[in-house]
Amino acid sequence: MTYVGNNLTPGNPYVVMQHQGTIQNNSYGLLSNGKWHHVTLNWDATAKTMTYDYDDKNPSTGNAQTPVGTKTVAIDTTKIDPNNTGYVRWGFTGSTGTNWENNLVVFEQVPGVVNSSASVTATDLTTNKAISAGDTVTSGDQVQLAYKLNYDSGSQDWKDVAAKIAIPNNMTASYAKVTYADGKSEVIDTSGINNQTLQYTLTHDLNGTNASATITVIGNVMGVKNATTAVAAAKSTFNGSNALANATTPNFTISAASNWYLRLFFGAAANGTKTSQVDLDAVKDTTLTGHFTYSLTSTASDAGYGGTPGKSVTLRPTVNGQTQAATTAGDGGAFSYTVPASLLLPGTNTVTLYATYNAGANVSDVIKATINVGSLTFSNVTSNIAFNAQLTGRLVTIAPGSQPNISVADTGLTGKHWALTANLTGLAASFPGEVVYQSENGSVTALNSQEVPIDTGSSAATTDVSQWSSTWTSSSSKGLFLKIPSATTAGNYNGTITWSLKDAPS
Repeated sequence: MTYVGNNLTPGNPYVVMQHQGTIQNNSYGLLSNGKWHHVTLNWDATAKTMTYDYDDKNPSTGNAQTPVGTKTVAIDTTKIDPNNTGYVRWGFTGSTGTNWENNLVVFEQVPGVVNSSASVTATDLTTNKAISAGDTVTSGDQVQLAYKLNYDSGSQDWKDVAAKIAIPNNMTASYAKVTYADGKSEVIDTSGINNQTLQYTLTHDLNGTNASATITVIGNVMGVKNATTAVAAAKSTFNGSNALANATTPNFTISAASNWYLRLFFGAAANGTKTSQVDLDAVKDTTLTGHFTYSLTSTASDAGYGGTPGKSVTLRPTVNGQTQAATTAGDGGAFSYTVPASLLLPGTNTVTLYATYNAGANVSDVIKATINVGSLTFSNVTSNIAFNAQLTGRLVTIAPGSQPNISVADTGLTGKHWALTANLTGLAASFPGEVVYQSENGSVTALNSQEVPIDTGSSAATTDVSQWSSTWTSSSSKGLFLKIPSATTAGNYNGTITWSLKDAPS
């Protein structure tokens, strides 16, 4: 029994709670001190005991620590579930007497609903070494943080997971991407990072068939001039609608940066920029050009920088988050970097560059280029078209049961044109009739083994998607039709239509 009667006071009976297995001391601050306290409860169904650890995690970092107290209490299940239903109501309670205070509880994990976990690994990409707690990283090095979110088990999907990623101090994030276990991925926009925090909500729930997501953040760390910089651990949270997990980066130290300022810019010296955008109508090698400067002045304008290093600088690029081989830029102050076509994908590509000099003692800030590669693809193609007809002994033209849906997604450069063609194979040898395409103006073209023009379109822009879709319906006069000659015999006839997209002249 939890509640027992107390009849010691005549005429004023009341009940009290029997507190069993309490963790306590003589200080009110054990619990009521305005701070978060972590508790882990473990139920042993065989032994019928509940073990709970109090203050077993640091509430700020999420790191495990020695519990302030641990208790194991036997539970008589016949009293809390006398009918053996397997269901128990449970919760939290408290009392403040005549006073009041806030009592707040947040569930990280509820057994049986969602069991999830999160972890993070930090890697110095410049040296290709893992970063552990207490390590020293050279100022200017490129660092990768990989947050792994795992769905371990549960009766529900881990839903609506909102990531609140704390970027360590003195690190500038320039690229982020999420990759799911099923192979889907998407680039995360880092321009919205505020107060060293990147917020992003997963677009897919995690479950037994898509059990993990890895959020990769890449950037550079920069130390203070002539002084080492201590970087504290940074705790990130991943809060779904039914489970919460967190992960904390290791603390590390950044070596002192040089007094000299190495700067990197796109474009010529007179109008250098930190960002650049290149629009392509197809995947191809792309060369980025710019210049670098070297100065003791930290506040001078670009035009005011004088004197380039007496030796070449080392240019360190990444493409879509992947570190590429370092290259050398001459001491004339200019640089160029060619992005191979093999590293570019249709859509948005991110390229970052920074430079080092004097064995890494001087490190530039990071500049970023966005390369938009246009693409021309089918977003939908109906796989089967069926013509069902009764032979009448005369020439007839019939529409299919439903016209095919042919859709085009185009992100090419504005003003680029494309053409849709079709060819038909495998039908002519056995069927005496023909499949024809009838245009909006009434012209009729028979499909054959050669590519036949069907339609044309033009691009919107590389930053937008221009969608084209066939507007053919069974009730309209536009689309595919079947001409059946009078001498056609009954049977099943099959052929293959191949649809093609090609660039076309204006």
